[in-house]
Amino acid sequence: MTNAKRTYEAMFLVDSGSADLQAASEPIRKVLDRNEAEVLSLKAWDDRPLAYPIEGRRRGLYVLTYFNVDPERVREIEHDCQLDDRVLRAMILRKEKLTAEELNAETPASRPGYRAPETEDHRPARHRDEAGAEGPAEPKEPDVKGEAPAGPDDNDDQKE
Repeated sequence: MTNAKRTYEAMFLVDSGSADLQAASEPIRKVLDRNEAEVLSLKAWDDRPLAYPIEGRRRGLYVLTYFNVDPERVREIEHDCQLDDRVLRAMILRKEKLTAEELNAETPASRPGYRAPETEDHRPARHRDEAGAEGPAEPKEPDVKGEAPAGPDDNDDQKE
């Protein structure tokens, strides 16, 4: 392996079951330590509901990380993240120039008065029924007895 380390920016999505960043970021730190990465910055980006469940989880904590590592180790970091159940997703990008401003920039989770979004508010109305349950709504009863509600394909017969 070469000794030339490069700088990388990574966004990790981890299980948000833990209340503090130290405990939630433990799997990230272990993966990076195992691959001899030098962590420059590790900070919570946001804790929010997911657009769809990932491995049965409905919330996730996004963790923004900057680190230096040998480029040949990046694939191993990605592989280790896939093997760890606590890391739901990882995206690693090469960072050509990293300024002190970027390294110390404020994240949504570090802003004063930050409050994570509620779980139920993120889904579009078409995916909720009256009880707030997920999934498509049950089909409505026909308006006229014996007649099904008109669908997009029903107009095809009239074009002939």
